[in-house]
Amino acid sequence: MKKGKLLIPISVVLISLVALVTYFNKEQDIKNQTSKKFVSLKKEKKKKKTMEERRRFTEERWKHEFDLQVNPNTGKIPQEEKEKEALFARDMMSKSISKNAKRASDATFISRGPSNLGGRTRSLVIDRTDATSNTIIAGGVSSGVFRTTDGGASWTKVSSNNEIHNVTTIVQDPRSGFENIWYYGTGESQGNSASASGATFLGQGIWQSTDSGLTWNQLPSTASVQEESDSPFDFMYKIAVHPTTGDLYAGAGGAIRRFDGTTWTVELDSGGNFFSDLAITSTGIVYAAFSGSSATTNGVWQSPTGVGSYTRIGSNTTPGFGSNGRIVVAVAPSNEDVVYAFHSSNGTFEAGLWQWNDSSDSWVDRTNTMPDEPDPDPGNPDTVADLAGNDPIAIQGGYDLVVNVKPDNENFVVIGGTNAYKIENITTDPMFVRIGGYVSNQSYGLYNLGGGDSHHPDIHALEFDPNNPDILFSGTDGGVHRADATAAIVAWTNLNNNYQTYQYYNVATDPEASSNIVIGGAQDNGTTAGGFDASPDLTTMSTQFGGDGVAVAISRDNDCVPFFLGVQNGRIFRDCPDGGEITPTGATSQFVTYFYMDPSNNNALYYAGRDILYRTDASSAVTSATWTDLGAVRSGENIRQMVASWGAYSTDSYLFIGLDSGSLFKLNDPLNRTLSSLRNVTPPGASGVVSGIAVNPNNNDIAMVTYSNYGVTNIFVTTNATAGRPTWTVAERNLDAFSIRSAAITEVGGEVRYFVGTARGLYSSTDPVNEDWEIEAPNQIGFAVVSALAYKPSNNKLLIGTHGNGMYEATLETSTLSVVDQPNIVNSIKAWPIPTNNVLNVVVENSFVEGDLDYTVFSITGKQLKNGVLNSNKQINVNDLAQGNYILQLNSASEQKAIVFNKK
Repeated sequence: MKKGKLLIPISVVLISLVALVTYFNKEQDIKNQTSKKFVSLKKEKKKKKTMEERRRFTEERWKHEFDLQVNPNTGKIPQEEKEKEALFARDMMSKSISKNAKRASDATFISRGPSNLGGRTRSLVIDRTDATSNTIIAGGVSSGVFRTTDGGASWTKVSSNNEIHNVTTIVQDPRSGFENIWYYGTGESQGNSASASGATFLGQGIWQSTDSGLTWNQLPSTASVQEESDSPFDFMYKIAVHPTTGDLYAGAGGAIRRFDGTTWTVELDSGGNFFSDLAITSTGIVYAAFSGSSATTNGVWQSPTGVGSYTRIGSNTTPGFGSNGRIVVAVAPSNEDVVYAFHSSNGTFEAGLWQWNDSSDSWVDRTNTMPDEPDPDPGNPDTVADLAGNDPIAIQGGYDLVVNVKPDNENFVVIGGTNAYKIENITTDPMFVRIGGYVSNQSYGLYNLGGGDSHHPDIHALEFDPNNPDILFSGTDGGVHRADATAAIVAWTNLNNNYQTYQYYNVATDPEASSNIVIGGAQDNGTTAGGFDASPDLTTMSTQFGGDGVAVAISRDNDCVPFFLGVQNGRIFRDCPDGGEITPTGATSQFVTYFYMDPSNNNALYYAGRDILYRTDASSAVTSATWTDLGAVRSGENIRQMVASWGAYSTDSYLFIGLDSGSLFKLNDPLNRTLSSLRNVTPPGASGVVSGIAVNPNNNDIAMVTYSNYGVTNIFVTTNATAGRPTWTVAERNLDAFSIRSAAITEVGGEVRYFVGTARGLYSSTDPVNEDWEIEAPNQIGFAVVSALAYKPSNNKLLIGTHGNGMYEATLETSTLSVVDQPNIVNSIKAWPIPTNNVLNVVVENSFVEGDLDYTVFSITGKQLKNGVLNSNKQINVNDLAQGNYILQLNSASEQKAIVFNKK
């Protein structure tokens, strides 16, 4: 009998300005791969964006995610559908990893990284019990919890794959003898495309570890329905542990709450869902902060014990913070009378800073030290003193706002907004100086001074090493880094080694069978590529472009093997030959810019100019001025997906075009015809955003279209796609409550398999009309949002892009038994009743060797569905099987016998 392969266990609203990197890099020739080339792009002057423009930019990112999910009939995201999706996904994962699991495809899943680049990280903590400071726990906002014991040389994901962990805050119990207890809080209310306005995933309360972060369990008192904002623990800003009582404090749900191990008590209530923050001294004095937008509770509060007796010690009234949003606080470890309050401001700067001295009950305004870097060449009209979101200090509405104090110096302060800054003596130094984020006030390039690795803008965590106060760790939208904060020029070390936390929108693979090159466009982390022969491994990637990554493609239409990529809101580029911008003149696109390259005919490139379709049959030579404008596919409706038929181009070739209204169109001979030949082939009753279209690479009649919205029919398949009017069949079955994000069809060894990426993992079926979908790679991909799928039939590899845990790759094999593997049905066993409803009783014949008998149930096509050991009652529960015919095989040390049975 054929044995299944062992799966290899390899362990979203942001605000971002366009950060265009001025050089591409990749290898010139896949066959030789002996050199790299760099194509310089023309530097551009940056236009300063107003706060209103930046606010709109923020909204576009979360609106992209919201539009993918909203029920088009109600205008709302149905929480009951999301709850059902979560329950079904957990049930399927439980069955998949159990002994009697139904087997999905024979596929080997591996990580494709990036293993050297990190994603959005809001919290990290150095283990106080490790004198080497090598044990660190960090959290990705849509990726889970990771732990390192070698100082970031490698990381292990320690949160489970059967949940979605939007980690925002982490804390270790500081009490002696209790340092094994850790907590993390979940749910980000601002900045996450995977949570804003309920768009995808809220938090799931607070989780606790009692074994130093190796395993985690949810605190039952904070449990909630993750998909519905029904709990004060859906959004977590800060958690802290009292150093003497061990009580857990949480800034959540517009209040400061305290947990004594049994009961939660509201210590302070803001009267609304406002930002909050916490800091506790070593003696147990609790400082709490509420947003400046809260008229009655804004400012900083203090309690000598943390149990009642809170007094407001600072506000917009006294001493006059001028805060219009988030406030964060930090205590100076070397002098705990000193506390800093860093806040969103409506004053001269976007942020203000105040210093509290508890011994004198007084505040000092330190806002005059906020960074506002001078123009280094004021006489040169090509330089600009202020780059929007870069200089002067920018905090993006409080999305990135952090303050901390050097453990041995109360005047040495670090702050983070878009950039990281330090001031070594706040009482005498005139201004904070840049130490991370963007490289300078003249560029949106990444900071990489002092011979260090590239740092990343959008700073969320700044933590000093408790054992070496000169060392500073950062958590940013680019993961985890380490530096000597006292150096004259601070140089960062990249610690993102298998810290797999990237949020991809789109991925693509090199069509050449022998190539391992892959490319992906990621939220706020630009475009990355890896898999070059010169790369150290398959997971190491290099950054190809900045901004928000969008659609991507790799072409074999030219010997230079060009990359195609872009940034948000419409701009696209080709890196060779004659690299540069190739955006169609006058065109704009949706926020996640979309274009599509025919994988069989790489000369064919199509650009979605919102509702207008542009095309070229010369992708390697096209310029902004040489596209063909075909006009609007349907006026006012954005083009969201395109897929071409496979094979050499001919007049029989076709192009599917999916819109954000549910409409699906087909254009035959798409490189030669106009939209007057366009045919509406929308499946009956379809609505919502077309999220995926796939065509069988060996049969252009077999196709699938998927929809991402809740409350709609989300999967349709056809077997006559080449017909003038294809006939569509609903194929959602047990995924009827799921948000479907991507689609692919594969064929290996004659077995056709359908894949769909969902908001909770990857699923497949060989017959989705008649057989339920099965979860794939539960131990690797788990419940990650599978945002993109790219299949390469030349080597049967499926590239999987997730929005939170980077890329994976599956090497596919047929799961259908070969002729020699087929059970011997002639040499049959006896079982009753046939047909059966729930239980099959097996008569064990004398010819079997005594002892345990293994059994296996196959579909009639030979796919293994379940297996186990025959129990003492000689009964097999088949209640979980759908109606139909099946093969039961008994296996002993001496022989195998089989029988066909029917399930009613």
